Amino acid sequence: MSPTQEQAELLAEQIRTTLEQDDGTLSALLEDTPPQDVADALAMLQDPKMEALALLQMDEARAAEVLDYLEPSLVEEIFEHIPIDKAARLLQAIPADDAAQIIEELEEEQAQAVLQQMTPLEAREVRELLEYAPNTAGRLMVRQYVRVRPDWSVEQALDYIRQIGDEIETIYYVYVVDNRQRLVGIASMRDLVVANPNRRMEQVMRTELVVVQPETDQEEVANLMSKYDLLAVPVVDELGRMLGIVTIDDVVDILVSESTEDVLKLGGVEATEEPYMRQTPWDLVRKRIRWLLVLFVAQLFSSSVLRQYDEQIAMVSALAWFIPLLIGTGGNAGAQTTTTVIRALALGEIRLRQAFVVVRRELLTGLLLGALIGVIGVLNTFFWVSVIPSPDTAGGSLIASAEGYIRLAITVGLTQMGIIVLATGVGASLPLIARRLNIDPAVMSAPFITTIVDASGLLLYFTLARWIIFSALG
Repeated sequence: MSPTQEQAELLAEQIRTTLEQDDGTLSALLEDTPPQDVADALAMLQDPKMEALALLQMDEARAAEVLDYLEPSLVEEIFEHIPIDKAARLLQAIPADDAAQIIEELEEEQAQAVLQQMTPLEAREVRELLEYAPNTAGRLMVRQYVRVRPDWSVEQALDYIRQIGDEIETIYYVYVVDNRQRLVGIASMRDLVVANPNRRMEQVMRTELVVVQPETDQEEVANLMSKYDLLAVPVVDELGRMLGIVTIDDVVDILVSESTEDVLKLGGVEATEEPYMRQTPWDLVRKRIRWLLVLFVAQLFSSSVLRQYDEQIAMVSALAWFIPLLIGTGGNAGAQTTTTVIRALALGEIRLRQAFVVVRRELLTGLLLGALIGVIGVLNTFFWVSVIPSPDTAGGSLIASAEGYIRLAITVGLTQMGIIVLATGVGASLPLIARRLNIDPAVMSAPFITTIVDASGLLLYFTLARWIIFSALG
């Protein structure tokens, strides 16, 4: 356990003890503690009623700071124990984009009640954000930002920032707009500080703009900001008019959320923003059962392949010894490939027009890997196999035959090579197909690829065995 976790657990225990004593000293206990740490400690209480009581005992401004660092799904549980008017005051004290995320989690009736208790201006801003689709730039953007005119001097712009600075959450850049609110340039705070105070903003601003539309997916926003090392990116409409900005703090949350979602999907689990310890066993079942059922049905094909070749396995039982090795190798190769391709797609390193090149590269990679692993498979077969049941004697005497050893070894080696080539080809193709169909490539997870490769690999194995072993032995 890290020192930070230990400190959070210690603070959570102190909060619990203070609330149980009911002596009103909670505010003093938390006075010098960063709101992020308080939020972590509250989440560890795992008791919405106690978490609500803690927020109610804090100063409202302090409670709002803490609320802003809690997961929206947790706030939804906490708000069940907080009066509507109090909840409204807390929400209007935090940035509108964060308030919108929380209100989205609430039941419709409760959400409308909270919005009605908020000031008209704050409520309207939250409602406008909620009109945009979830996980888009429009839903994440902040409406408060510094905008100036092109003909202003640098000194005028700095004076203006001093006047409105308390109303703006973050000031990384100054946005230069024309009289129609169209974005024409951007200047960083550094640009203004080092510039001649008498120069006009149009002389200082940069006109190479990186912007996003309100419908832009949040992951694309994060990738753009990472690529261009931005602290904020402007959101503009189709006419180039400024609507708001997405700031770096939201992008960090996006990257954490998206990476968590991808990891869960790669494991065949439905993504959720709710912390693990807040989920009941039934919640965990609901998030896992669908993929398990899909994979179970898919695995039935593997079973049918084994049943189809049951007679051959009975005649040459050594074939069964290598099944775990072969399907395991194929599954691992497929998982490696699909993980690599999904990551490259997420980072924008692969475009759909490069699909043929990607699949060809992976097939060549699979061929080289398969050749190397196939040689090891041949050697492994010679090492482990000492006898081959005779196909003429269904379960009778055993025959030690050099030719039989060689044929079995060739079968295992060729199958290993074929399975790896197949696995890399499938692992590369399916994420690209998913992206073409506008499906999250992470859905083509390692368990999904493994299941496909298992069944097709077994079919390949016994087909080669029929050609190489059984055709020669009778």
